[in-house]
Amino acid sequence: MSGQRSLPARIAALLLAGAAAAAAGGCAARNLPPADVPEPSADAVVVTTRVPQVIDSAIGRLDKEFGKAGLVPLVTYEPGLLLERGVVAVTDPPGGSTVPRGSVVRVVVAGAPATLDEYIRGHWETFVGAGADPKGTVVLGVHEGNKLPEVVQGVEKYLKGKPYRLVTCPHSRVELEQVVVELGERRFLPSAATLKFSLSIDGGACAVQLRADLDDEETAQLMERFGAKLVIERGPLGGGLRGDG
Repeated sequence: MSGQRSLPARIAALLLAGAAAAAAGGCAARNLPPADVPEPSADAVVVTTRVPQVIDSAIGRLDKEFGKAGLVPLVTYEPGLLLERGVVAVTDPPGGSTVPRGSVVRVVVAGAPATLDEYIRGHWETFVGAGADPKGTVVLGVHEGNKLPEVVQGVEKYLKGKPYRLVTCPHSRVELEQVVVELGERRFLPSAATLKFSLSIDGGACAVQLRADLDDEETAQLMERFGAKLVIERGPLGGGLRGDG
């Protein structure tokens, strides 16, 4: 089946026969809002890329393929699809489409989440990420603009009685993923082309964590540009931080 089929047509072909009646009731995957393609400023240089061809692939390919393309895959799990669990059913825009780097591509995956990580991955509009505090309490970063009670409470099924607490985050997971894409372009500093650095998203800190050996001026430039979306750890990769004894 071609990845070029429209999102509604692809899903309609894969839904179980018994799910046809649910279409009138609002199958979540049928009614996905359009993918978020950022509007460039008038003087911006638009760098484009192609949406990866991942239809019928396992969800495990998403991060690698979309990372290389500089795109943000926003996953929705759909239990009613006639495919093996974890297989990509639809992308919107479809594979091969040309879009600006940093764009959101909506991805429909067959089956239901099986773990807490998968549940959070399927609800990036609500969750920023998860971690744990020193006492072992699970910490869930939740975007302040999209704290849907039923979605947040849905984590309890996957926590299996473990204690948890919420941290309200000013920025969404998608916004932070777009910061990762931008930093990955290596144009954020004059030295970025050769700079060794690591990136991760910390749900508890509600920010992208950048580890690099930066001086005070470089740090100030990055903080002015990204603000609270970025937390910087200064020091060489694999070594101590600046100021450590």
